[in-house]
Amino acid sequence: KKDTDSDSSAVFGEAAESPQNSRPESQVQNELYRFIAPPNPLIPRNNHTDTEPRAHLKLIPMQRLEGTEVSQSQNLVPNAPKSKFVTPSVTFISVCEDKKSTIVYRRDPDPKGSIYNSSILDLKKVLKCSERSRGVAINEAQQIEPSYVPSPGEQTLVFESRFESGNLSMAIKVSDHEYNLVLQNDVNSMGHTQWFYFKVDNTTKGLNVKFNMINLGKPDSLFNHGMKVLVYSETENKLNSTGWFRGGEDISYFANGIRKPNSNKTYYTLSFKYMFGHSGDSVFFAYSFPYTYSDLMTDLSSLEKDPVKSQFFNRRLLCYSLGGNRCDYLTVTSSASPDVMKKRKGVVISARAHPGESVGSWMMKGVIDFLTSNSREACLLRENFIFKIIPMINPDGVINGNYRCSLAGCDLNRRWKNPSKTLHPIIHSAKRMIKSFCKEREVELICDLHGHSRRKNVFMYGCNIPDKPELTRTFPYILSKVSPFFAYNYCAFRMQKSKESTLRISLFKDTKIPFVYTLEASFCGPNFGAYEGLHHTTQDLQSIGKHICLSLLVNAEIEVPQSPEPQPNPEGHVPILTNIKKNEIVNELLNNKELLEDNGEDSSGSDSDPSEDNLEPEVFSEILPISPKKKSPEKKKRPITTKKRNKSIRSINIPLKKREELPPPKCTNCNEVLAPNHVCPKPKPRTRPTMRRNLYSTSQAYYNAAGKKVRDQATQTPNSTQMRTASPDSKTRSVSQRTTPKDPRRPERSFQSNYSRNLGNSGEASTAFPNIAKKYHHPLPSWKLPDFKKC
Repeated sequence: KKDTDSDSSAVFGEAAESPQNSRPESQVQNELYRFIAPPNPLIPRNNHTDTEPRAHLKLIPMQRLEGTEVSQSQNLVPNAPKSKFVTPSVTFISVCEDKKSTIVYRRDPDPKGSIYNSSILDLKKVLKCSERSRGVAINEAQQIEPSYVPSPGEQTLVFESRFESGNLSMAIKVSDHEYNLVLQNDVNSMGHTQWFYFKVDNTTKGLNVKFNMINLGKPDSLFNHGMKVLVYSETENKLNSTGWFRGGEDISYFANGIRKPNSNKTYYTLSFKYMFGHSGDSVFFAYSFPYTYSDLMTDLSSLEKDPVKSQFFNRRLLCYSLGGNRCDYLTVTSSASPDVMKKRKGVVISARAHPGESVGSWMMKGVIDFLTSNSREACLLRENFIFKIIPMINPDGVINGNYRCSLAGCDLNRRWKNPSKTLHPIIHSAKRMIKSFCKEREVELICDLHGHSRRKNVFMYGCNIPDKPELTRTFPYILSKVSPFFAYNYCAFRMQKSKESTLRISLFKDTKIPFVYTLEASFCGPNFGAYEGLHHTTQDLQSIGKHICLSLLVNAEIEVPQSPEPQPNPEGHVPILTNIKKNEIVNELLNNKELLEDNGEDSSGSDSDPSEDNLEPEVFSEILPISPKKKSPEKKKRPITTKKRNKSIRSINIPLKKREELPPPKCTNCNEVLAPNHVCPKPKPRTRPTMRRNLYSTSQAYYNAAGKKVRDQATQTPNSTQMRTASPDSKTRSVSQRTTPKDPRRPERSFQSNYSRNLGNSGEASTAFPNIAKKYHHPLPSWKLPDFKKC
């Protein structure tokens, strides 16, 4: 005890229990903590270290472009196609390498070979790397030099697209007022160019410039039907907090006569003019509102850090993409007991299978923000459903600026039938997750969010059940009553054979769930109702996601309690769910046959485009050779053993007909059918059987009649009659004449004798050798001849 007191005094500087130097307990604890190391900081659950985007090229980090948006009108007069200065005989190389033109920007400064190969990525090297080292991570410290530096006073524009979702491949200066732009093909493809996103620096106030994008692929576009280009000005945002707005004049979309490589078809050109409002400004041009992979990671992180929303919001890793980027899936539901959770129905919503359709991400943002809000409708949805959400199916395509494909150069919405775990890991994992989710509970809705480049409004593509067509048309019709942007007459429910590999038809056939839809939102805007002639804004797209959730309450017939003061939506539309009844919707569909008919329109904008611009098999085999499987060497056939042959014969199930045809068994004596009560008239007399010698062991010891142990049978000369007449006294005398003393621990053994052929009946044997029957459990029965009278 003295030692412990001295140790404590050494630590605290004085005796611990000294009444004279007593100090407060808090002061003692503070001194104690000075000698104990602090604990290691706990790592929070939402601290994800793999959220940085990875691309096959070095990219410049960018901040989110935000600001105030205003609904703007479309062009009142549709833009008519115009003729172009080139003839159909002009090749793409001749236009890009014109001596009168100057190349002022290249996304890839050192392309290998032709400019067509600048987007070819060797997948052999990608697949050899680990999941997190397949791409180049964006690092804020890395510096990327500009491709063109103008001289002082020069009005040449400086282009840049080496950032997330940017895809300008080359800029060619025709004059100070005109530029030809070449968009980058989707990685490992020969086209799929429709999306564009790039930045322009070194602007001059009042400079009117004409931009020509000369390698677009689709034969028609909404730019010919009133759609304008999206513009973002950093100077305007600093002055007036202005966000993305619609701009451009003399917009036209037409066939330019430039022949596609290895094809007889021509490219199309998007041409527009824009006048810069500020000097030294940085202006962005885009096909639609950008929503990058980094934006998604930022939004999900903010939801996880929220102490209230994180209680019913769960984020998990689905898998890593081909380029090593993270693909998350979300679970949104209220906490409850396991019995209550089992009764809840499921809802699956996905988006961004096509990376250029950014409107799908904005609708998905509206879905997530509404489900995690504190409104009455959101609480009811969380209490009655379990939501599984995949916000971005194709992160590689979003990061690298693709419009339709992944890094494998294929449309992921055409790989749901037989996805490859190596080339399409996200589709493979997502299909597995959805199918298991459908097995554990009833699923109310499966919806995939897309964008449409040729049609206006918001509409759905569904499946068809000939016996009950109203079953698949009920939810779209409810959504048309809830949302002012949704047009039911644009919906289609055809199931073409060319679309069997899409999510809509593949999951419809695999899960047998009729409520599988593809929701399409126009890149332009609606052409009916209160919003006719206006472009969609990000707020409009987010409200569409909210309307999808509200339609679930009507479809599930969940009553929403009324509030004394209804709160209007941001777009000014107040959907009163109490006035919409599902049974009335179904009756209206059944009474109006026109609502059940298919309008026959093809989903050519997003859901059905053929993959014409995919690489040829020979070219694709160079970047990803598919080696045939080696045949295993043929093993020598071993002879079939009797055991296996008998086993195979027993395993054969003989049909019942063949068993009935088998002849009945017959008696071996009289050759009559052997019936259960058969009495044979010619019975064979039974002979007396003889005992076999092998019933007795040859190693048995032999004893004579006197009880002495003998060497073999030859030395035994006893008479069987004498052995039968042996008296008990002689037996006792022979035992007493033994030379060895009797062991009290061992019981007395009876005498054993060898078998003799001179045995008479069984009685004699049991008398002469009493232990034979007991030792070998084989009594000698007294055989009885058959009774011939009974026969």
